[in-house]
Amino acid sequence: MTRLGIRGLEAPDQALEEELRDRLAEVERSLEKAVRSDTEFITEAASYLLAAGGKRFRPLLVLLSGYFGDPSDPRLTLGATAIEITHLATLYHDDVIDEAQTRRGRRSVNARWDNTVAILTGDFLFARASEISSDLGTEVTRLLARTITIVCDGQLREVAGSGRLDLQSERSYMETIRRKTASLIATSCRLGGMLSDADPDVVERLDDFGMAPGLGFQLSDDIMDIISTEEELRKQPGQHMREGVYTLPVLYALEDGEAGEELGALLAEGPPDDEGSRRALELLRSDGSLRRAREAVTKEVRRAQQLAEGLEDGSARRAMLHIAEFIAERCGASS
Repeated sequence: MTRLGIRGLEAPDQALEEELRDRLAEVERSLEKAVRSDTEFITEAASYLLAAGGKRFRPLLVLLSGYFGDPSDPRLTLGATAIEITHLATLYHDDVIDEAQTRRGRRSVNARWDNTVAILTGDFLFARASEISSDLGTEVTRLLARTITIVCDGQLREVAGSGRLDLQSERSYMETIRRKTASLIATSCRLGGMLSDADPDVVERLDDFGMAPGLGFQLSDDIMDIISTEEELRKQPGQHMREGVYTLPVLYALEDGEAGEELGALLAEGPPDDEGSRRALELLRSDGSLRRAREAVTKEVRRAQQLAEGLEDGSARRAMLHIAEFIAERCGASS
């Protein structure tokens, strides 16, 4: 599903929305060019997930952040391309780690080919992103490299604690998603400010802003993974739990009386099987942990709103506030 197919993610200002559609179309053409290789098979593998679509959330934030400087700067298209290529590379590697069979409604690359192809294609995309960033200057290259390091750190933290109740806590989970997910979204906002030559204090605020919806977006995904149907998710619900990743609703539920005890028993031996997952989802859907998890989303959304208030008023700021509201609404949280 593309961004245009997601109700609520469009900009509230029609003129800005039309501009963003045109700019995102440029980014899409740039992405298609970036995944090409002289070797036909590499092009096929590297373009596989790109062709499956996606929200293009990170490129959107690069472009929106550019409105706090010069939004017409052509470097923004390349920056948005580098960010999305980096994100795609992480998905190739994630699917190997998770032994995933589907991604974006189609077979994952590791299922379509094998783990070797998925890993090397992810490496190819990381290299492509680095190549693009090198054309944007040393500062951008350093920023992207540092962000990739942080993302890998977050992924390693997640792997180290996989299936281990004793190694997973609210504090450790929030730090993991800050690194694995939110850091790339914060970098998207920072990069848009940098490439549009926004004032340094504005660039810093954009970075801070991006971290808040970045955390909120992952937390809302955690809720969606529990409350949504397989048709809505385009994968089985409870996928995180099957992978041994115990998200905030799970961690909260474990603290709650008899239901928590039963859930703890289901997870004590590691990731549950299909029957165990079904029972765990029943417990999670009937437990107050979802309310607490939604409150965590609301907290990040409101923090994003407060940070956005410090940006220049206009259609871009309103669009950023709208994105924060979208993150809350998609999982039933307050904004």
